[in-house]
Amino acid sequence: MLIKNGRIKELSNLPLPYNIEQISHPDKYIIPGFIDSHTHILGTGMQKIFPEVSGIESLEQLFDIIAAASYLARQYKFLLIYNFQPDKIKEKRYPTQNELDTVIKDYPVLLYRIDGHSGVLNTKGLEEIIAADNKVLENGAELDPYQEPTGVMRGKAYEFTARHFNKKIHPEIRLQAFIKACQLAIQAGVTTLVTMLGTEVDNITCELLLENQVKLPIDVIPFYQTRDINRIQKLGLPRIGGCILVDGSYGSHTAALTEPYADKPDNKGILYLSDQTLEEFYRAADANNLQTAVHAIGDRAIEQVVRVFEKFLKDNQKRHRIEHCELLSDNLIKRIADLGLIACVQPAFEHYWGGSDKMYAERLGLRWQNTNPFQKMIEKGIIIAGGSDAPITPINPLLGIRTATDMRNSENSISLWHALRMFTYNGAYAVKMENQIGSLQLGLKADFVILEHDPLQTANNKIRQAYKEGTLLLNNI
Repeated sequence: MLIKNGRIKELSNLPLPYNIEQISHPDKYIIPGFIDSHTHILGTGMQKIFPEVSGIESLEQLFDIIAAASYLARQYKFLLIYNFQPDKIKEKRYPTQNELDTVIKDYPVLLYRIDGHSGVLNTKGLEEIIAADNKVLENGAELDPYQEPTGVMRGKAYEFTARHFNKKIHPEIRLQAFIKACQLAIQAGVTTLVTMLGTEVDNITCELLLENQVKLPIDVIPFYQTRDINRIQKLGLPRIGGCILVDGSYGSHTAALTEPYADKPDNKGILYLSDQTLEEFYRAADANNLQTAVHAIGDRAIEQVVRVFEKFLKDNQKRHRIEHCELLSDNLIKRIADLGLIACVQPAFEHYWGGSDKMYAERLGLRWQNTNPFQKMIEKGIIIAGGSDAPITPINPLLGIRTATDMRNSENSISLWHALRMFTYNGAYAVKMENQIGSLQLGLKADFVILEHDPLQTANNKIRQAYKEGTLLLNNI
């Protein structure tokens, strides 16, 4: 493979000219650079600035970490803590706002659940949120038996809270977070990140990324999470959306289900958008030649997306996407395939929460067997692109490949070839960039990784080197 000016100039077995630099790894394997098709670059990088608590086993450990991070609260005048998993600690619950107050009371604190769909505030944080919107408690705030807020926020109350705290993050911190997230990606052999960022009221994050892309060591392709088409057109972007929420998550009991949650029989989750709102968004985007992406996890949410598209979509030349697209019946799979919609999935979710003995089974009962039915999707012709949803799970395509080829429900497992394609060519196709990245072909960017083992023979592999446009970014040889 001959590389010139960052592009693949020649693929040949002929001897190379004597006067060029030659790199040889005769016992290793070369593949295209990995593409992570769904990340949140800001949140991923912020976890290298603020604490994350995914490994704790008790509230006591949580409070110790928060106390140790109190200097950050004093420095930034607020504190964020990431990746809390109430089902993984011995108390099996969220801390209360009063418990958080015993550690930090003078600065607002937000503790994010690992799925990014609920969180807990201390009293200072709750007071700020109520001052910003005195009706916020009516839309998902948890209340105690005396009708007082506990600090736990879900649904629209959580979304408002997350946006409020997002606005506190200084642009310089955001830029640091972008760079740190790219560094994490490089360690995993990822040469292109597709990221979801910004909101209807956040004009800063996406524009900051666009202004600073040249400073980043890898490609970062943004989905701006707005429904404002004029704003997208002014920025010259070819795509819109990202994690525009159609529903929530299983962990927070907000993913929209056709049948109730197994552990909350009175709850079927939340649909955040009406059919009319969703249809108006899709029609306007499609008419303006914009690719769309929305977040839909539960079968009721996915059915809503499909139902709306069926009203008008004749072909999918824009390559509209469904992010996550997890709980699927055979009927939904066929309808998605008929529409030509792209599914952007996260196999690592099954590693962390899938199977009969983990969170998906707790929330869904026997329906855990129908989450992420990759094999059926591929058989029907659906293009599936692989991502991590970082920081929800780490940027780690090799983990995604291992999981996709060895699913807890074996009927959902796919071949190594298909799993590798999810994180390479399909990722490029899912952002209309297969003529630039995703494969090793003449004229494409020289983005590639060197693996220890044949990726078509084993899912247990190691990244030895990573190159971006022919430049060595990672060297583990």
